[in-house]
Amino acid sequence: MPIKGKGTINEKILYSYDLPTVVFTNMKQFSNRPFLTDGLTGARRTFGETLKDALSIAVWLREMGIRENSYVVFMADTTIESFTFEIAVWLAGGSVAPINWNLSIEEVCTLVNISTASMIFCGGENLHVLEEVRKKLNRPFQVVTDAEHETYTTYSSLLSKDGSAFKPEPYDPDSHIVNLLFTSGTTGVPKGAMISSRACLTTCYLGFRDVSSTFLTSPLYWITNPSSFTNSLLLGTELIFPRTKYIPGTKQPDITHVLRTIQKYKPAKWVTGPSMLMDLTRVPDLKNYDLSSFKHISVGGSAVLPSQKKLICELLFNGRNIVQDRLGCTEGGVFCEQLTGTYPDYDDKKAASIGPLPPGVEVKIVDVETGKELGPNEVGELFVRTPAIMRGYINKDMPQRYTTDDWYRMGDFCMYDEDGWLYYKSRAKEMIKYRGNQMAPIDIEKVALLHPDVLEVCVIGKPHIVDGEHPVAFVVKKPNSTLTEDALAAFVNEQLSDEKHLRGGVIFKKELPKSSVGKPLRNQLLKEVQC
Repeated sequence: MPIKGKGTINEKILYSYDLPTVVFTNMKQFSNRPFLTDGLTGARRTFGETLKDALSIAVWLREMGIRENSYVVFMADTTIESFTFEIAVWLAGGSVAPINWNLSIEEVCTLVNISTASMIFCGGENLHVLEEVRKKLNRPFQVVTDAEHETYTTYSSLLSKDGSAFKPEPYDPDSHIVNLLFTSGTTGVPKGAMISSRACLTTCYLGFRDVSSTFLTSPLYWITNPSSFTNSLLLGTELIFPRTKYIPGTKQPDITHVLRTIQKYKPAKWVTGPSMLMDLTRVPDLKNYDLSSFKHISVGGSAVLPSQKKLICELLFNGRNIVQDRLGCTEGGVFCEQLTGTYPDYDDKKAASIGPLPPGVEVKIVDVETGKELGPNEVGELFVRTPAIMRGYINKDMPQRYTTDDWYRMGDFCMYDEDGWLYYKSRAKEMIKYRGNQMAPIDIEKVALLHPDVLEVCVIGKPHIVDGEHPVAFVVKKPNSTLTEDALAAFVNEQLSDEKHLRGGVIFKKELPKSSVGKPLRNQLLKEVQC
């Protein structure tokens, strides 16, 4: 039987109003509160100051024809200007479509075409990418940039518009699209997930708790960025973003800038990927930075194992157990409730869990071969039913509408325990099959991470002509470690059943290749071991 999150949803908050109306009302109500803080420049804006600028821009957007079903592409960093322009697009009735400008020009052009957008908001640092995109697509775009420019419309020029009389129009919360977020899912083919007002509000309502301020290191095109941003708009709380500071004379980010920003502005919550936290643990003078303001750390993008949580909490947060591994997706929001109070001890079974389900969310675990629904402590594919489900994919030969009665197939292998806590195992395509036995890489990775000399590990299946696949571990050792490949393989094999032994061996690397969201690039590692 499916399991459900405990508690009820405040449907009046989520389903009676559209996002533009909620944003407009809340920003007026929270007018004098601090809202946006740029850790790089030190610039700060209140809700009232931000709303005034957004209304001026919204007037111009309406003049340019931005209405419901209009998509505006964003190729910009997380800045006060980009957030303010996002709000303006929503107030005008349009939809925000952030894309990763670090992709190849061909990939960026594909995303722009999928979005159907005729307007692009571009950060000054990305104008060279925009020029290449415009040449390749060879069609007109209305371009707005936060830099001074002779040809394009400048952000600063729009602030002179009188927006005092502007009010957003009412929309159907179920059908009005506010975000178009791109995801490749399990197919590798880019898809634009249409996120409605209701889905956006529900994700924030179910996935986040009220805190005084949030620290944001996600780029605009990760789902955690618009979710955290919208959460601050709903609750009237401050959003602090460090941006990126580079070591003088190089293109290498200065990670200590992140620590200094935390120490200066004292945020209470952080939504981040595990790679950022692991990078911070390697800073040599960590004791010089005070990170005591944090009450909760939500980690997404890839799994964080109990041993990693312990290392992170000991080195960064003075031993305070405040890190929670969480699961969600672009298409369906967050599937686990934010923990409060006491977190499971690192040795507790529940330390490996992503937590209990939030209200209104249902999951079921299904055997992929038989289609049979599984019970507690049985591993199978995760199906989710949630009020935060997307509307559908834009311009694709796929279902154009999802409802809260539809089950969404995640492509993840998971299980739940007797208390309804959910446990992530792996992506379906990452499962390793040895002589007919299926195993999740995470089961081997968590054992390898128990070794005191192991910092990071990624296990994949090495093709074998007889056995199907042999598990092989790619490992990043701690500095100055003398650990050998054979010694680590023996350490892991002693603690696991025969089919999970590292028959493919151990390969040490200085660092693991990772995606823009911090996930290990298993396909790249697979190329190193293919025959």
